Amino acid sequence: ATRKQVEKGYAKWLGYLALIRQLDPHITPVARISPDRLRSYAQWMEESHLASTTLVSRMRDLREALRVMEPAADLALIQKVISALNARATPSRNKHSRIMHPEVLLAGTIRELSAIPEGVAPNPKIRACWYRDALIFMFLICRPIRLKNVTELRIGTHLINKDTQWDCHLAAEETKEKAPLSFTLPELIGPYLSEYLECYRPLLLGGRQGDHLWISIRRTPMSKQAVYDGICKLTERVFDKHINPHLLRDCAASAMATDDPEHILAAARILGHASLQTTNRHYNQSQMTAAGN
Repeated sequence: ATRKQVEKGYAKWLGYLALIRQLDPHITPVARISPDRLRSYAQWMEESHLASTTLVSRMRDLREALRVMEPAADLALIQKVISALNARATPSRNKHSRIMHPEVLLAGTIRELSAIPEGVAPNPKIRACWYRDALIFMFLICRPIRLKNVTELRIGTHLINKDTQWDCHLAAEETKEKAPLSFTLPELIGPYLSEYLECYRPLLLGGRQGDHLWISIRRTPMSKQAVYDGICKLTERVFDKHINPHLLRDCAASAMATDDPEHILAAARILGHASLQTTNRHYNQSQMTAAGN
């Protein structure tokens, strides 16, 4: 995913150079970089009404592409531009206002799961989709793994039933940080997962066979985008907030930083942070919020 993102970002840079008729195909990628070109590129993106954080992301993609293509090149100039843009970047959405404590989210999701079976739904398949989305959200509240991993869960391969508990195992090559991940699901998820597997998943499969855990209304395995959209619709309906899957990782880290700051570094392993700086950002934000309160 990162490679694709960098590739697209570099393509936008080449497209801009072509647009201003300064794309020389006979020079190296780094040779195309100059203060004037980077400045005009940033100005062009601003005039295109891109968010300030998107500008930073585009420049980082460009830097990463150059770093890979010319490892020995001096990229101090573009790094200076990135630092300047980052200093004045303002998030287009206030993420911190949407962070909720996992316990609050869990209580609301349990109420939703309990209400869906007896509630009004357009048809049985729509009801099954609502139950599935609420169960995915419950899973991520308790075990905030990455969207790609939760989407690709397979019964018998990743999710294994051992008597009264469910174990989950992800191989190193399946995780972003390239480290194996194993955990047991909380007991409270068990009854809801069993209900989904026995009643709603067969309904969504419509007679088909397969081992993917999450099934779409089209009788096929769900995509990452479908899981993302389902969770966003659920949270807007239940909590009046747009809570995407990745934000649940922020909710978990913030809760740990607030409730148990002495063990905040455990969040680095739980969430698979490659750097402790990522974990410390949550800690610092939570302490700032606590101080304000």
